[in-house]
Amino acid sequence: MTQLIFIMIQSCITSRLAALLFVLIACTHVASSQAFISIDSAPAVPCASDHSLLASVPQQWWGTTVEATLSTTGGYSIVSINDEQLNDRSQYSFADITAGKEWKVTVMTPAGETVNYTLQFTTLPIVLITGNFGYDYAAGTVAIAEPGMPLTEMMNARIKWRGGTTNAESKHKRNYSIKFVDSNGEKMNRKLLGLRRDNHWILDAGQADMARVRNRVATDLWLDMARPPHYIDKAPDALTGARGKVVEVFLGDDYRGIYCLGEAIDRKQLQLVKHDTVNNVFHGGLWKTDDFNPVTGFKENPPFNDSLPDYYKFTTKYPEFDEVFPTSYQVLYDAVDAMWWSEAVQIYNVRAEKHFDMPVMIDYTIFYITLDANDNSCKNIYWLCHDRVADKRLSLAVWDLDATVGQSWSPSEWRPPITNPDYFNQPYVWVFKMLLHNKCKFRQAFLDRYDELRQSWLSTESLIDRYTTAIDQLINSGAAAREQKRWNGDTDLFGHDLDFEAEKQYIARWFTERMPLLDVWMHHHICDVNFDGYVNSADITAIYNHVLNNTGYNVNFDTNFDGFINVADITGIFNVVLGK
Repeated sequence: MTQLIFIMIQSCITSRLAALLFVLIACTHVASSQAFISIDSAPAVPCASDHSLLASVPQQWWGTTVEATLSTTGGYSIVSINDEQLNDRSQYSFADITAGKEWKVTVMTPAGETVNYTLQFTTLPIVLITGNFGYDYAAGTVAIAEPGMPLTEMMNARIKWRGGTTNAESKHKRNYSIKFVDSNGEKMNRKLLGLRRDNHWILDAGQADMARVRNRVATDLWLDMARPPHYIDKAPDALTGARGKVVEVFLGDDYRGIYCLGEAIDRKQLQLVKHDTVNNVFHGGLWKTDDFNPVTGFKENPPFNDSLPDYYKFTTKYPEFDEVFPTSYQVLYDAVDAMWWSEAVQIYNVRAEKHFDMPVMIDYTIFYITLDANDNSCKNIYWLCHDRVADKRLSLAVWDLDATVGQSWSPSEWRPPITNPDYFNQPYVWVFKMLLHNKCKFRQAFLDRYDELRQSWLSTESLIDRYTTAIDQLINSGAAAREQKRWNGDTDLFGHDLDFEAEKQYIARWFTERMPLLDVWMHHHICDVNFDGYVNSADITAIYNHVLNNTGYNVNFDTNFDGFINVADITGIFNVVLGK
């Protein structure tokens, strides 16, 4: 109803008054969801469905007894805690604070009614959003309680649901896009949780992720292991991934569970050169791939149309299409075109480094193969050009890494088998796949980099520890149990129950079993199609039988990476045997 009123009034008043009205409507959502009890300044945020309270406190409180100061607002008063009458006392001793431990808090409302709540503590920040949201931006507010700190002011914002398949009509644990505004409804930057200062923020739900932190952990891994983009000397603050913090979220007075509050990938994050609006000269460019297809795989090069907001699902992100029209796809098309002509590895060797930031390309290929990021081989990549006037090379940034490390979005294959990579069966994963060819100019650099990373960021122990630490944080803060209570069996999880201890063990086993397989797979010769460690007549026989039996496309037999299995692949093996 409030959105309808806003739309009607917006059509008949000035834009500034409309923006101001937007903020006023947002303020009407703030009502009873605000905390009415504070514990040493930490607000106890209420959930109406189960009469619970959650307060974010410092990690140092865990396992100790804390004498805390209690305060109330809005005419509320605390009658007792665990049936111990307070009698106007403002101090209470919370003993042996641990994850999931509850205290019964009896409260007197402003109307004189006595209500019982159960209080728990967390060490994660709490994010409170208020408003009625859907597919379009609507008025709302955001407030944050960091451990042991008061709730921030209610910050005005425009908020909507976000995502692709996660944003279907039937989904429940929604992702949110947040754009902060000031009291006049104009864009306003905010610095949150020690991250960057900006107006655009993301709340990622980890909707189908049984660990709820795969995207966060994988992105942090990328930020640690990846080499910086080629233009880092000109833009030392550039980041090719979005930083974020794990939080617990309330939507009004409804507990929504574990989220990651994160930065957005945009021109500012990547430090791209701004568009010259005076002379309409394109400098920095940013595109996000929203589909798997031969074009996003750099395998086909259809003509582009600058009057459209996307080039075959390379969706324009900067300059924003609504602000700079028509756009320009030329530098992107040139890279796609170069790869289309590069079916022969010798041509790839000449063209690739003219159009791509090869150290980043190598790191990303290693990264997504290691994590088995099936959803990120063509889709969910930000392709970027720092300044096409000075250097046309494309680099990339990572995004949306929930479907990794043995997690699938498919209910029919919820836990894919732990195997060698299989996504190269898609013949259009071209731009990365060529790095695996034994005659690729960058093949040795690729292998050296893989071996280097296996001794550091990608060691099996380091990978297991990284994921274990993140999940332990959820368990030890009590957030894991609250998440299970809230979302177990939901259709977002295809009826599965969350089990964070079991998930931790699964991920450890996944890396333990997969990494030795990957070490062999990464180093094997592309013409060793039967994986016996040799290139000889047995490989020719394997291909011959494959073709004779018409068993379909299998990347292991496509020795020249042209998308077909035929005599050319046998010729490739002959040449290796003959030393050519």
